[in-house]
Amino acid sequence: MTNFQNDLILVGATGKLGTSILRTNKVSYGTCSSENPLLGKKIDNLAHPLLSSLSEIPKDKLNRSIVIDASSPENFSNVHEFCLSNKIPLVLASTGHSSEQIENLKSLSEDIAILHAPNLSRGIAFFKSKILKTIIDDIAKNSINNSHINYSVKIIEIHHDKKKDAPSGTALDLKQFIEFHLGKDIDIKIESLRDKSSVGRHEVIFRFDNEEIFVTHNALSRDIFGEGVRHSHFLHQKKPGLYSVEDLLTEDN
Repeated sequence: MTNFQNDLILVGATGKLGTSILRTNKVSYGTCSSENPLLGKKIDNLAHPLLSSLSEIPKDKLNRSIVIDASSPENFSNVHEFCLSNKIPLVLASTGHSSEQIENLKSLSEDIAILHAPNLSRGIAFFKSKILKTIIDDIAKNSINNSHINYSVKIIEIHHDKKKDAPSGTALDLKQFIEFHLGKDIDIKIESLRDKSSVGRHEVIFRFDNEEIFVTHNALSRDIFGEGVRHSHFLHQKKPGLYSVEDLLTEDN
């Protein structure tokens, strides 16, 4: 169980991601929908009863707070307004946002520190920075030395059948990461699969003329997302800006 010196405010405290975060963290305030039967009740690891709105949190309790949005894109404008008006750092852990909302997030990052984390796990950060980056660098180097090299990239993501957005936020983040390092002219296909039990599996396939390289990250428990919240602890030490888990990973070592 992690207990920070910062007060955590959890938006979407009763959803799948919110429940995972609560299992491994002590949270000061949590919100849920006004129709939720748990509204007004105190649940495990939550210091105060569930609220229906961020505006219900007393202003004098916001010092050293961090907002974690584990809800849905429909709630983004409320979170945006609350964090902007109170100058509170934000962890955006929910996914499925529109391009306009992402642009608004970038604009918000000019005023506050934001951790944009479609996937909070340390494993995905390692997967990107240590494994994918190594393969990408090798492809880029060989492409310079051999203009005739042919390759393609495909991402396969598997989640539980209750997940609303497809492709997953992590798959889109992996695609953006690869495009950034290899160039946006590469056509990266994403295949989204749903089953009854998968927490989150992401496979990247690099295909060459006569061979393929498969690299995979598989989440075995949603607890890894709750454990990943510890990266947010450093947001109060950061200047306004948009950060990734990889950016903050070195702060935790």
